[in-house]
Amino acid sequence: MIKRIALAAVVSIAASALHAATPGLDDASDPVYGGSGTGSFNGKDGGTPATFGPWTVTANPAGTTSAGSFIGDSTTLAPGNGGGNINTSGVSFGLFGYGDAYVNATRSFDAPLSLGQTFSIQLAVNFRNGNKGIDLRDASGNIVFDLNIGGDIYSVNNTPPGVTTNLFNNAYDPNTVFTVQLTQTDATAGTWTIIRSGGMSGTASSGIFPYQGVPASIDLYNVQTTDNGAPEDNLFFNNLQIIPEPSPLTLFAGSGFLGGLICLRRRRAKVEVR
Repeated sequence: MIKRIALAAVVSIAASALHAATPGLDDASDPVYGGSGTGSFNGKDGGTPATFGPWTVTANPAGTTSAGSFIGDSTTLAPGNGGGNINTSGVSFGLFGYGDAYVNATRSFDAPLSLGQTFSIQLAVNFRNGNKGIDLRDASGNIVFDLNIGGDIYSVNNTPPGVTTNLFNNAYDPNTVFTVQLTQTDATAGTWTIIRSGGMSGTASSGIFPYQGVPASIDLYNVQTTDNGAPEDNLFFNNLQIIPEPSPLTLFAGSGFLGGLICLRRRRAKVEVR
């Protein structure tokens, strides 16, 4: 039984490494997005070729003008350009959704994260009414990780499943930046880290409660904020990245260990025949 479990683990790790997400990055300054003041980035695909699929932006209810996406300056989250600065060449991705409306911006990886790979993204927020944040989902659409800002609370949800962890004592600052990092540590789970910067600083991490699953896509959202479209209610995000390449050592070790197990089983089989 132990040999079968070990063999299955090695096969899973080797397969994961062979079908890893393509390392690369994207930010809102890519010319494909059109620069500051342009409209929705729905359907557009910037950054390193093959790393991410095109953006799909969906506003609800259909046809609403109270929710959508844009390319803009994240420092406009607070008066006097005092919001969190995650800009690249002066721009970031933005989402708004107010009243009864909401918006989702989804994007897939070209393959799920492999062992040792990290996905990272920066978010900038100010007001905490409604709900805004990011989900990471597996290839079946199940939520693996959720960072939510809403109800005056910063929280990570579903790690472990069904549990909510409040972050940074829910201390408010209009200049709030979160750098979110998820690292795949085995075939079924990984660790998360959130670094806060801007007006306040701090770090929160998964500790003994890793996320469960393998991230394969992202879903940014801004849901039913209450200030009639005030800039302070926007969600900004930028600087998406997947690193590194799958380690050649991982591939070599996986294949070597697999070969060793096969050899050991053959030797033991010969002994049993004798």
